[in-house]
Amino acid sequence: MEASKDPSSEICRALDHPFGDGSLESLLKTGEKVAIIVSDATRPTPSWIILPVLLDRLLAAGIKEKDIEILIATGLHKPPSEAERLRILGEETLRRGIRAFNHDAFEKASLTYIGETSLGTPLWVNKRAMEADFLISDGYVEPHFFAGYTGGGKSILPGISGLETIKINHGADRIDHPKARAGILMGNPIHEDILQASKKAGLRFILNVVLDPEKRIAKAFAGYAEEAHMAAISFLENHVKVEAPPSDIVVTSNSGYPLDRNLYQAVKGMATAEEVVKVGGVIIIASECIDGVGHEGFYRLMASEPSPERVLEKIRQPGFFMIDQWEAQVMARILLKARVILVSEGLDKETGKAMHIQVVKSFEEALSLAMKEVGRSPEVCVIPEGPYVLAMASKNRAD
Repeated sequence: MEASKDPSSEICRALDHPFGDGSLESLLKTGEKVAIIVSDATRPTPSWIILPVLLDRLLAAGIKEKDIEILIATGLHKPPSEAERLRILGEETLRRGIRAFNHDAFEKASLTYIGETSLGTPLWVNKRAMEADFLISDGYVEPHFFAGYTGGGKSILPGISGLETIKINHGADRIDHPKARAGILMGNPIHEDILQASKKAGLRFILNVVLDPEKRIAKAFAGYAEEAHMAAISFLENHVKVEAPPSDIVVTSNSGYPLDRNLYQAVKGMATAEEVVKVGGVIIIASECIDGVGHEGFYRLMASEPSPERVLEKIRQPGFFMIDQWEAQVMARILLKARVILVSEGLDKETGKAMHIQVVKSFEEALSLAMKEVGRSPEVCVIPEGPYVLAMASKNRAD
């Protein structure tokens, strides 16, 4: 997959050839209030490139700058720092003086109720977004370990949804569903919830991108949310689907900054390796984890129990809920299948032990430990960019 030589021109091309019921300009009406949802600091979406092009289009369509707001879709993540905010929005957008707000899933007064999905999920969504006349979102598309793919309606759920909504959508029963996996949309209850939420919220238009391994824009997709998202997925699948033999040792990474900033995000890379590693095998994952574990609830849940089995038992208890339990649930599931060795400078050995993994400082040490674990002549699979790969074990797997 090659990067576009002129990313701004690629974005313009996508806007000139939208999927769905018309161009951005034809859908807008003079005087409308527009809200643009952008990805937060945990995502590599190049919003700083996308926003100037979008803003120019909005102004050309008769929308005034004072009627445009930007919402940073934090979901349940912490709000971005000032440096991260600058990276997300970019200097050009900040110079224009466009108002930008962080979503807050915990502030009930900032949310509004818009109904529920057919799966019974109550939809509490950011009030500013719902008060806009026209809703746009950016995003990037890659396999997602329980929602199928990123991008599309994920800017609404979990992006600008409230805690009560995310709590149900990310519930233990949903995470346990056999189709809540990377690359699966049909029959995936988490994706179906997200799709319905985006429609009820009135997400009219998206501009999603597919990134190359260096996180540069390879191709952009604009237009009606569902159609543009599916077009991006179709393009992506031609580049990321790979079949690999079941392996004793799977080596991967969490694809560098910002995805490798903490252990919480690194579970995504582990989930890719999970599909290929043999039962009783070893996953080696490289992740800087500059922010350590990253999420307090995730740490407390994993560290409070003596084993991954007990973590799952706790999460599956009727009525149990703790923020970040979904990440713990997936990680515990992975640990029941394989041992995990993390190569990281940002996490210490004791914290790793509390999280039921082993932390080392070098790949050589990790590989030596893995070889001792599985014995001589192991089958080894290397997946350099874990979250960006849709790995499938060969059908003749024998574990």
